[in-house]
Amino acid sequence: MSLRNRIMLLTGTVLASVSPYFTPLVVPGVVLVALSRKAFSPNFKDSIYTPSFQRFTAWFLLVLATLEGVTGFGAGPQTSTVISALTFGLLNRGNSLQLHIILIGPLTFFFILHSASGIGSMLLRRGVRNWVIYEVVIPILTIGAYILALYLYTLLL
Repeated sequence: MSLRNRIMLLTGTVLASVSPYFTPLVVPGVVLVALSRKAFSPNFKDSIYTPSFQRFTAWFLLVLATLEGVTGFGAGPQTSTVISALTFGLLNRGNSLQLHIILIGPLTFFFILHSASGIGSMLLRRGVRNWVIYEVVIPILTIGAYILALYLYTLLL
């Protein structure tokens, strides 16, 4: 992947994942991800359908899910004192709840991206070679799922 495409995909990913906190960022973030067309090409060695990309998103999801779990326990009425003691008072009940809610956006984004990557690589392994599926259908479904998740997330706030 060229440096320009990599920067465009990375910038779009960051903008889209933080967009729940600053709503005007959702449009440029989603547009940049959609425009990085090579990222969705099944014939490109750095596409989202490669095992290395899946490993990257899996590790990122593991970190986000662990943080989500710790902050969830830190926000609970029975377990907040334990988490507060383990984190030397950094994650009190209020901070834990705020972080717990903030982490929903990036966790959702990377979960949807990881799922799209897995579906695409599964289809490639099964011999499906239609470019429309990889470069049109999967990106549209991915962006649609993220926009739906953002809408549901805004109802939480």
